[in-house]
Amino acid sequence: LMHTCEEVLTTNTARLAAKALTNSEVRIHSRKDERMSSDGLVQPGRTSLLLYPSPLSVELTPEYASRLAGPVNLIVPDANWRQTTKFVRREPCVRGLPHVRLPPGPPSEYRLRTQRSSQNLCTLEAIARAIGILESRVAQASLETLLRVLVERTLWSRGMLSAKRCVTAGIPPEAFCS
Repeated sequence: LMHTCEEVLTTNTARLAAKALTNSEVRIHSRKDERMSSDGLVQPGRTSLLLYPSPLSVELTPEYASRLAGPVNLIVPDANWRQTTKFVRREPCVRGLPHVRLPPGPPSEYRLRTQRSSQNLCTLEAIARAIGILESRVAQASLETLLRVLVERTLWSRGMLSAKRCVTAGIPPEAFCS
């Protein structure tokens, strides 16, 4: 669930997550004079969870996941903290959903925007860690590799990282002018 302000940002990771994951979609909220469609957001036969660390949230652990009935429909807000808090409070389609939060983990590898804490994660990192708990660590590792490539190549394109230091997947030769 992407805030409209995130749509145009080249540093947005939710779009990348949606492209990398089958059965995922991006919905835009908070557009002026336009409501986000909630059709199909909560699906019968699936357990819908909102990945949002509210005071009422439950830690997403393998034990918690094993007790869930049916496949999980993970709903992830993509916005800054202020926008997300407003959205969760105001949007009827997510209001009654159970909130889950990630367990403490390694610091964020996302270096494209400043964070107040190294424990704050970008959307792709949060999705990757949740999938690591809900599905498989292999899927998590693939998404985290994708994030590293994005971060390295973006920093390289901004002149903030040399091509030699782009170690995850390097820089394609086509990126260099001849």
